[in-house]
Amino acid sequence: MTAPDKLDNLSRYKKGRPTYDRPLYHADPHILDSEDIASSAVPKPLTKRPLRHVQNEEMRFTFTAPDTTLAMPGQTDLFIASTCNHFMGQEAEVTLVLLNNPAWNVQDGVVYFYVTDSPEKTLNDSNAVLCSNNVEGEAPTARCIVPDVSCSELYVYTRAGDVFGIAYSVTVEFRQPNDTNKFIKEKPKKISARHFPIHVKDDCVHHLVQSVSLRAPLELVSLTSAQMTIPFCPNSEQENLLSLETSVLSLSGLSAYTQYACLKTPCEVDSPNVIASNPEQRPLNSLRLESMCDKHTSLTVLVHCWGGEQEAGVGDYVGKFNFAAGLNMKSPTRAVAKKPMY
Repeated sequence: MTAPDKLDNLSRYKKGRPTYDRPLYHADPHILDSEDIASSAVPKPLTKRPLRHVQNEEMRFTFTAPDTTLAMPGQTDLFIASTCNHFMGQEAEVTLVLLNNPAWNVQDGVVYFYVTDSPEKTLNDSNAVLCSNNVEGEAPTARCIVPDVSCSELYVYTRAGDVFGIAYSVTVEFRQPNDTNKFIKEKPKKISARHFPIHVKDDCVHHLVQSVSLRAPLELVSLTSAQMTIPFCPNSEQENLLSLETSVLSLSGLSAYTQYACLKTPCEVDSPNVIASNPEQRPLNSLRLESMCDKHTSLTVLVHCWGGEQEAGVGDYVGKFNFAAGLNMKSPTRAVAKKPMY
């Protein structure tokens, strides 16, 4: 066969061949070429991921007694929650925990409490009470709700029942009104007046300390940040006595976090606004500050995420974490977090 004949036969063969847009190994639709693999693995550009601003509605603001109270029969105490008007218009749920009587049986020792906005050490009239667990015709309960906070401080007066050694703790939580779905708002109930007037001695006045936590865990794409601004309000009796500690906890163990604390914004890494930081990537990252709680202030915390679980079909690594911050009485034996020098 001559060379022209061979070329003619090859041309006829090519004309009869099936043609493919992709090579033959693409007959299996589950097999991807290198271009497909590269396009599916590339995460979204970091510049298109905005800073996650955590809103106050996503956080739980709580004021708690620094110590457990052990009361004598008939003992009266006063607990003060200073808010600096940060929670005006919100609801305040006041809860009293009986450590040895969770069922609130009167014969086992209960505590009656009354919430007001009066700054006096003597509560003379039940008409000044915003809410109470001592309502006529009802058994005492663990909580009551102030439906609309309109003052900068709440005062919780307590009177122990006629049982020796009642141990209890007081908590006040502020939240948006629509968060209280399980409580039905009713007309004001008549407060029992049999404990009035209530006079409190100086050594029985307690100042509640503030803490904040997330209502639900947050998710962050790896190498992105969340920022939250937390209002704090230590009163004149607490100034110079309190420190602040913040903690970030990974929920999966596959992500780590760093923290940066600022008194001003913008709060960014290497910014002069950073007053303290913990730049070590850890699943549990804690930061302690001693010098920023001497006056009424707000603290901005930047949380940066490293790693996480990979989202199917996306390519991003997402970390899930909880956050909490709280004021504590200063302890001279504990280490102080300082602004890094590098």
